[in-house]
Amino acid sequence: MDFMKVCIEKKPLQFCSTRLSSMIETLELQDVHNISPLVNVCHFATMVSSYSDGFLVIIEPFDDRTPTISAPILTLTCLDASVALKPVLNAYPSVVITSGTLSPLDMYPKMLDFTPVTMASFTMTLARSSICPLIVSRGSDQVAVTTRFEQREDPAVLRNYGALLCELAASVPDGIVGFFPSYTYMETAVAACQNSASFTQGLLDAIQRHKLVFIETTDGTETATALANYHLACETGRGAVLLSVARGKVSEGIDFTDHLGRCVVMFGIPYVYTQSRILKARLQFLRENYGIRESDFLTFDAMRHAAQCLGRALRGKTDYGIMILADKRYCRSDKRDKLPKWIQAHLLKSAVNLSTDEALMISRKFLHNMAQKCPHEDQLGLSLLTREHLDNETIMKRVEQSVSVH
Repeated sequence: MDFMKVCIEKKPLQFCSTRLSSMIETLELQDVHNISPLVNVCHFATMVSSYSDGFLVIIEPFDDRTPTISAPILTLTCLDASVALKPVLNAYPSVVITSGTLSPLDMYPKMLDFTPVTMASFTMTLARSSICPLIVSRGSDQVAVTTRFEQREDPAVLRNYGALLCELAASVPDGIVGFFPSYTYMETAVAACQNSASFTQGLLDAIQRHKLVFIETTDGTETATALANYHLACETGRGAVLLSVARGKVSEGIDFTDHLGRCVVMFGIPYVYTQSRILKARLQFLRENYGIRESDFLTFDAMRHAAQCLGRALRGKTDYGIMILADKRYCRSDKRDKLPKWIQAHLLKSAVNLSTDEALMISRKFLHNMAQKCPHEDQLGLSLLTREHLDNETIMKRVEQSVSVH
């Protein structure tokens, strides 16, 4: 089949959206829902002609959520993250960028194309150790757990992930949130739990003897319903497990304060789908323009999303929670060092390379300690500062020592 190449000038396309809006007003069309596809095409044409540097039009043959089903999508994608930040840097003389998951710090000036005046990492100022990060590398049968492509569907790995969740459901009160690298893998794990022969009625039924189970889906309405029922189960004391996906709605926009998230489990490392044409184009752009290697960016991106998932467990000074990284690859220093400093500070050497049984023993001890009363007075001068503390040079020097300046 012969194809003919057609070139269209950019300038006329810039006014597609405006002209369509004007035509709709002139014709006094009431029901624009019938022409919504035309509206989308006009908006797309306007954006394509308006943005060029750092942008690219890509035809993605698959949806990231269903990489085995053909569903072509025409996408205008931004490859250069600095495009969004440059107007802010140009408009203001001083800009402070702060977050609990900006780690490692040196990656952001490269990606956002700016020269920082100073960079600093702050540790958590808590009266007691309120978070318990653990790295589980193997199950009770000593079989390593990982979501590496070659091993992710190994029945032993799936069984150990299910057994870990089941044991946590029996030991941890209130709410537990589990994150998976993708919807596809979550469905595979849930199906394996339901059909597991390790328990008489299956692992999923064993979990539901202790807590209700809710699952995030690609449908926004279904996910909202699951979240509402999850909250209700935790509020009434029944307890619940919410299974969700890194990079999804739950991992980035929902707070699990206090009893809503006493334990967060990250099953595997949430690497992005590497066969995506958009990702390949962005990796090439970062390599050619900013000298960032593909492996460095992929690891940075995965660990950033893992940290976002773990952060759901701690939402305030009085909150506490267990953070479990369930994959043997987290034992490697090149992965752990990319976690935020406030998590690394509480990640003891004895909490690395654990089996399921060892992690459960540490978790129970942690929950027992957290159940003890923490007087308000014990937090003064540590996690809470009064005006007198701010005027005290000794206390302020101690605060400054907890800051790591880069």
